[in-house]
Amino acid sequence: MKLVAVDLDGTLLNKQGNVPEKNASALKEFDQQGGIVVLATGRSIQSAKEVFKHLNLSGFTLASNGAYVARIENGEIKDVLKSYTIVPATVNTALSLAMKVGVTVVASRATQDDRISFAQDKNEVNSPYYAQFNLKESKVDDLWEQIEKESISYFKLAFTDSDTSKLVKLRSQLEQRQINSSYSDKYWLEVMADGVNKGAALKFLTNYLLVELSDVVAFGDQENDLEMLKLSGNSFAMANAAPAVKQAADQLTKSNEDSGVAFILKNYLN
Repeated sequence: MKLVAVDLDGTLLNKQGNVPEKNASALKEFDQQGGIVVLATGRSIQSAKEVFKHLNLSGFTLASNGAYVARIENGEIKDVLKSYTIVPATVNTALSLAMKVGVTVVASRATQDDRISFAQDKNEVNSPYYAQFNLKESKVDDLWEQIEKESISYFKLAFTDSDTSKLVKLRSQLEQRQINSSYSDKYWLEVMADGVNKGAALKFLTNYLLVELSDVVAFGDQENDLEMLKLSGNSFAMANAAPAVKQAADQLTKSNEDSGVAFILKNYLN
């Protein structure tokens, strides 16, 4: 294998949002043996940079579910290879629907994440996934004009609420307006630009690096990993993965709490 593409939350990271030592050691050894490490995550570019910094590795990231493809060296962005922002009309529609349903929105730019709360109960989901955002509290009225003028643009819109039935309702309404979405977690529904997903970003990156998809091993646990797993020559679903992900992957591995990434990678190390 020449390249490993690994999701973060629920896959490489444990439930505290940390990289277990076994996973970190396996990725370092893969890198030392000439392999390419790719962090394919729904998280922002800022968060992906931090994980690379913690691992003391260089590699590539498919951040914001593939909306931001970059080379990371020494914990910093070396090159931005591709980025895709959501068109203003889609942002406006999605925010309007979120307002009606009553959920919280985290809209991600390159340097910050705007949080707009439409949730009636103001409940927040306490998880490491929430903690990774560089949050700025924002009011939707202050953003409308900037969005229309395209003075700000977003790579990803993330919708969250402790009442998951709201997210189900929101997804149905988005689909009616031909806006695709995917779950990165039970409590997180996300929208990117049309055609953007981890699989499409991985295909772009492998073409750029002249690596065959058959030489890729990929790991994931949620719906936003499906396209990536289906494209990769060797795909593994975590034991804690959603049922659809387990069905789509070639094989299963141990859970994220049991360092399932390292459990498989050791088979590819010399």
